[in-house]
Amino acid sequence: MSHTDTRPATGTRPASETGTTTPPAYRRVLIPIQDAAQAEHAVEMARRAGASEALVLHLNLRESYGGRRFALETDSAAARVVESTVLELNMAGIKATGNVRPALIDRAADEIIADATEWGADLIVLGFPRRGALTTRLFGSVTLSVLQHAPCPVLVASPSREAALSAH
Repeated sequence: MSHTDTRPATGTRPASETGTTTPPAYRRVLIPIQDAAQAEHAVEMARRAGASEALVLHLNLRESYGGRRFALETDSAAARVVESTVLELNMAGIKATGNVRPALIDRAADEIIADATEWGADLIVLGFPRRGALTTRLFGSVTLSVLQHAPCPVLVASPSREAALSAH
């Protein structure tokens, strides 16, 4: 056989017929979610990433003022966000569980990174950032901090066209 011979070797089959498939690179996906409006984008991104398992994390944020901590939402509201996202993931064929836990506002990124490390996430899917440019400059960006310090790749959803138009 010469180097220009394009005939297949005897007894070989195309890769598509061997029955082998490449496993998805992002099997375990951590989805930190702030509110139900982010769920649809997060579920779609997890599905496209090939996730087979997801952990939905909702941080019930607390503000510290005068030595006391104040929750920004009720526990039942936080639970509803997680339950609806877990349901959507399960309907998309992704095995999902959820977790709600308290966190101080300025520690949100650290909590997301710690959960991703502890759970062994292959990918973190973040909803689109909600803060404007001035607020981000004053208080920092959870998204940027997670991008810089995460133990795995991070996928950030872009806002829907409607959300982007209403922000301007």
